[in-house]
Amino acid sequence: MGNSMKILTFVKHVPTSAVTPRIAEAGDRIEESGLQYEANEADIYAIEEAVHQKGEAGGGEIIAATIGPDRAKEALHLAYAKGVDKVIHVMDPVSGGNDAGVNRSAAEAVANKVGPDLILCGVQAEDDLQGEFGISLGQALEIPVITAVTEINLDTDQKTATVVREIGAGFKEEIEVDLPCVLTIQYGIRQLRYTPIMQLVRMRKKPIETLDLADLGVAATGTRGGMRVVRLAYPEAGGHCQVLDGAPGEATDKLVRQLAEIGVLKDAG
Repeated sequence: MGNSMKILTFVKHVPTSAVTPRIAEAGDRIEESGLQYEANEADIYAIEEAVHQKGEAGGGEIIAATIGPDRAKEALHLAYAKGVDKVIHVMDPVSGGNDAGVNRSAAEAVANKVGPDLILCGVQAEDDLQGEFGISLGQALEIPVITAVTEINLDTDQKTATVVREIGAGFKEEIEVDLPCVLTIQYGIRQLRYTPIMQLVRMRKKPIETLDLADLGVAATGTRGGMRVVRLAYPEAGGHCQVLDGAPGEATDKLVRQLAEIGVLKDAG
């Protein structure tokens, strides 16, 4: 592989599972106050793969981009700590990085600005589980898209990639694709490296290129690309478990009585 690669990755800043989300009073969105955020895990796998591929190619450049409000720059600090060379923050204070149409248009503009040989992104975002970002980006750029990728072998001389992807039921598919292309990276493509906290602190001093949506010619539509959330609902309460105390014989008697009360056991007499 004699030619270096320019790899573009995208990372989303998503709520952690440490705080249970609350539905806002309007009923169509999550209340952001009190939430904690982190880089989307699937996107971290994409960044790790980008760093690996740069090493395999013997050089190159990795650019990580995020689309979202001011807090989203925290995901870029992590990207720097993982080994990317440059980061771009597209400010989206209106939809907070949650409008699919805005995300697609902004990502398309960033890709056209950067001119990458390869675009890597996570297979899905953990806050919506749509799995649509990479697919819609490839469609907008009119380049190939391969999803759920678990292995990548690049030929930078021929400008091709041979990839393995999961297709369900344990089956895998090997595909050769021309570059540039979009690959959505599956969880576990390689082991995530631990990032020391002091490394993250140092990365806060590194430069972030900040762009407004208007700089990219993108309108903050607030319409999720033609989709509108009508209503959010909390999970329905499920069953519960009751522990029967006492010695084995006593607990058995309690169980039999309760089963009889609800009609599971009937008098055979």
